[in-house]
Amino acid sequence: MYLILAFAFILPFRVSASPQNPPANVEQYRWLYEVLFSEADRLAQPAESFKSFYVHLLDSDQNFPEPKHIEKANLKLIEKIEGTITFVNVIKKRYVYDILKKEDGTFVINVRVHLKDPVGEDLKIFREKLKAAEEIWNAGRVATDFKYIFKFDLVDSEAESLYSVSVLDTTRGPYDRNWGRSWTATVIAHEVGHMMGLGDEYQTLSGQVDCLTTSLMCSSWSGSLMKHHYYFVLRRLIKSVAP
Repeated sequence: MYLILAFAFILPFRVSASPQNPPANVEQYRWLYEVLFSEADRLAQPAESFKSFYVHLLDSDQNFPEPKHIEKANLKLIEKIEGTITFVNVIKKRYVYDILKKEDGTFVINVRVHLKDPVGEDLKIFREKLKAAEEIWNAGRVATDFKYIFKFDLVDSEAESLYSVSVLDTTRGPYDRNWGRSWTATVIAHEVGHMMGLGDEYQTLSGQVDCLTTSLMCSSWSGSLMKHHYYFVLRRLIKSVAP
């Protein structure tokens, strides 16, 4: 069975910004956009849904295979995935996550976060929220011919983490530096999306929402995970394949 896919970073200051321009290679991948996004969204919100697609092309990993190639036969034997995503066409931010493998062959996409300066109930609350964010990612999984799950851990030491973040009462991020106590599990699911290489679909400098508002990477407080989010994460598990 093939993968069924017919299926912040937010600067700590605000400045005026022009709309984010699509990457130069965007038309080369319009076919992929038409596979990943529903006809209903493409017709009802053509500009917004296309924006929610093309920001994910701004990635240091430029392998965008056909969804049908994301199958067991093409899986990489890798332990860590790293790269950079591009914000506002200029700024590079790192992403990293581990790939573990259970005895039954299930691939575990693992992100480990350390809180630098927790106080009071911070550790307990964030552990619960991170577990709820993990459940959000697992609940929406697309079908593949291999087993995979998401596992997000709050770890005790910076040495065993992939990300170490400060805890603040109020913050706009960025995802790899500051987390806010007011964030919900949905917001954390959005932020962990960055840690797995997904970009913000809205305009990150101005905050303008010019993307598909039903998408989690467009609306961090109310959006949902969509098929294209899983594609852009899972594609990195496969070998380069011939078109």
